[in-house]
Amino acid sequence: MKSRSAIGYVVLIDGVDITLNMLDKHRGHLASHSQGVSIVAEVGSLLGIDVGGRLLVMKVLSLAFAEPREAHRFGAASNSSSAEPLRNLTGVVVGQLKREASKVRFIADSLSTPSLGSEVYPLTQAELSAVLGDAAELKARVHLGDDLRGGGRLVVGLENFISRHVAVLGSSGQGKSCLTAAVLQQVVQMPRSRIVVFDINGEYEDAFPSQQYAEGVVKITRLGGTSPDAFRLPYYALGRLGLQRLLMPSDKTQRPALAFALDHLHQVSWFQQARGIGLANDQNATLFDDCRSAGAPGALQAMSALRDGTATPADVWPSMRALGPLIAESHCLVLKNNVAQRDAYLYGNVAPLLTRVWRLTEDAMFRDVVNVAGGAPTTTGALNWRREAKALVDLIFGGSAPEPWRIHIVDLRRLSHDLTPFVLGALLELYAYELFRRGQANKVATMLVLEEAHHYLRSVGSGEDEANNALAYERLAKEGRKFGLALWLSTQRPSELSPTVLSQCNNWISFRLTSEKDLNAVQWASEWADRREVKRIAGLARQHALAFGGSIQMPTLIRAATAAPLPRSEDGRFDDWTEPYPTINIDDL
Repeated sequence: MKSRSAIGYVVLIDGVDITLNMLDKHRGHLASHSQGVSIVAEVGSLLGIDVGGRLLVMKVLSLAFAEPREAHRFGAASNSSSAEPLRNLTGVVVGQLKREASKVRFIADSLSTPSLGSEVYPLTQAELSAVLGDAAELKARVHLGDDLRGGGRLVVGLENFISRHVAVLGSSGQGKSCLTAAVLQQVVQMPRSRIVVFDINGEYEDAFPSQQYAEGVVKITRLGGTSPDAFRLPYYALGRLGLQRLLMPSDKTQRPALAFALDHLHQVSWFQQARGIGLANDQNATLFDDCRSAGAPGALQAMSALRDGTATPADVWPSMRALGPLIAESHCLVLKNNVAQRDAYLYGNVAPLLTRVWRLTEDAMFRDVVNVAGGAPTTTGALNWRREAKALVDLIFGGSAPEPWRIHIVDLRRLSHDLTPFVLGALLELYAYELFRRGQANKVATMLVLEEAHHYLRSVGSGEDEANNALAYERLAKEGRKFGLALWLSTQRPSELSPTVLSQCNNWISFRLTSEKDLNAVQWASEWADRREVKRIAGLARQHALAFGGSIQMPTLIRAATAAPLPRSEDGRFDDWTEPYPTINIDDL
């Protein structure tokens, strides 16, 4: 400490709160030392307290003018101090700095306290960097931004940072997408990286122009549309887990009926003109979803063939509408007095599920992103929805073998928001099943970036249905880490996100949030969130964020890193309204 002069001293220790008096010559906002200039008079600033052999790091929480204490060190205050109040700072100890060989190491510690009269010093750049994290010792690291108080770079270890999930929060236009793209641009340079981005608004393709990377490094999948590279999800690939999420059957009657339909879907054919199905070798439809009175004996005979396993498998997948007759006939066909009948009362139990099947298959926006027509299998061999589901998971999230791509951007801009929780929920159901089926021995480290996560990482339905429909993504958040999954959640409304998912995030980067409901959600979900720090989130400037969590040594206000090139998330150019439209020559049209 001989190279710099003290700027104050400890005058009060009240529990964890430490009060300092600043020396007269350092009442300004800056203090100079041999390594430069430090800010010492702002909330959030860091100061060092010399306790002999160690340097305690104190974070400033409040500033005030206070009358001089009854006792001060000799010469600490001038004779005019009674006429002019001292500058008074209050803060808490957040850790200590120790010098080991030629390095300075920061140790988080909120229990140590200085002694009265201990001198206070500004921190050097090396000490500030040690507090923010020693990047030199990190094998894989990412730059999150620059500390607003001391000017150091906030660099964190990739594995420690993302393996326990990250939440990026903030109102629209505050910088979430820009920070996410900046981090991903650093990670994608790593040869074995595997990143899957659910790009709700079609922003990220601009941030990863294919010409800047080797061929195949960036993969783009556009869900829906009519372009040559458009992709539609085969409905049959969603299988039992995905279709249950999509159709939300009740447990007592509808779920068993849907399970029967899925188990026997590969044994029937769809007859479009009759709007019904028959066995694979039938020439006409015998099973229907409208509870008609005619044809019940033939329907019962076909159902018996399905149930006793004598039905022949089909060669192609039927239309999604084929689920309706299988659901209806499996539940409402009965034998009364040795006569086959369709029971209208029993039909009423599954009618809501049938209605959901009809509405989805007739919804143009749903058909734009999901192939409901059926068709040839995407895998070799007999029809098998489990193999189809695995093929879809491998296509979207990558298989257990290495993939040529490092980042896969799934463009979801054509997926309407009312369908988002169902379609993406179904995909996450499939992924969760496949991830846990592979087991820990075959895990592949994958980073899943979920943009605008509040649209689909939320419960759907109510009561028991709500709990059932939340299982997949909550299990991904709770147990996915053990199977190599890292979640990166980005949302404007943390209060609308599943509390279970939110509470599993170990690291947080919060841009400006103004809703009291959202701020409370952050406060209750994170063990690392100090109430005083959370209150400051509402006043953050654009592209400024509070970073905190288990991998960040202390809550840090940063100017977030900027992506280059930027994602397609800029504001509208309303200043252009002042300019006239360019003149168009009719001959050029």
